[in-house]
Amino acid sequence: MRRINNMSKTVLSLAPLSAEIVKLLIQQTPGVPDFNVIAGHEMSNEEIKKAISGVDIILGDYTFNKKITADMVSAAPKLKFIQQPSVGYQHIDVEACTAKGIKVANTAGANTISVAEYTITAGLCLLKNMFHAHTSTKAGKWEQMNIKPAELMAKVWGIVGFGRIGQAVAQRLKPFGLGRILYYDTYRPDAAIEAQLGVEYADMATILSQSDIISLHAPLTDSTRFMINEDALNSMKPGVYLINVARAELVDEKALAAAIMKGKIAGAAIDVFSREPVPMNNPLLAVESEKLILSPHVAGVTDESAGRVINMASANIARILKGEKPESLIN
Repeated sequence: MRRINNMSKTVLSLAPLSAEIVKLLIQQTPGVPDFNVIAGHEMSNEEIKKAISGVDIILGDYTFNKKITADMVSAAPKLKFIQQPSVGYQHIDVEACTAKGIKVANTAGANTISVAEYTITAGLCLLKNMFHAHTSTKAGKWEQMNIKPAELMAKVWGIVGFGRIGQAVAQRLKPFGLGRILYYDTYRPDAAIEAQLGVEYADMATILSQSDIISLHAPLTDSTRFMINEDALNSMKPGVYLINVARAELVDEKALAAAIMKGKIAGAAIDVFSREPVPMNNPLLAVESEKLILSPHVAGVTDESAGRVINMASANIARILKGEKPESLIN
């Protein structure tokens, strides 16, 4: 006879997924006890605050539109776990969750391959002047000798932030035969990892002054906020390209726009913005340069990474429901 569980837990899903889909995803893990799912993506903040009072687990919103605030957390006496189905979690008041004893997890590593591939693609597109080549040829021009693409071989690539993604970028750069791959991070891995990836540790001043391409993969902290400001841009090697696939606030957007327009740096590839969707008054949108590539925060958004994200998130919720320890905790 099946045992009836009168103490089944409730999951509130703030992601744009139906309750039925969320339940099926979690039930992919064998041995999960009975539970309920409430779909909350279409709820107002007041409706969420009311619903949250009776839930044990929250599946966060990967579109970042549904914020989890201290006010909401204070109205959730049963809440013990929040699973964010993305790497970023800036829309969750983690400090308030920690104070209330609520564990928060993300899906660290799910988009590593996607972001690393995007980073190298962006670097190659900038060096090869692909955007200009496309627009010029489509306009009926034949500028074979004016595109002036460059080679990645023998160049210096600077990696700022040497976690999962930074290391994945270095690994994928090895076959290109760069002159040097420099990296900076507050944490320095073992010398064996440096040797395996063919990288050299350098301070930020060296990264800025010697790199032909600089890619940003650092988290947003008090020390990294606006680390690429006017002074940093002025100290960069002439002709350098900047790639930001990390957090928009690492870069002073106004200073970057000015640096490109004045020719202080050759160009940039930007996938993250201080406000998203990006408003028309963002200074980068006013830059007239085919060496500025903009994309709508898609570096980590591939079909493959999306599948890994939702499967990791669902499996982590299943662990909680089974009384097991979750993975990828951030507090």
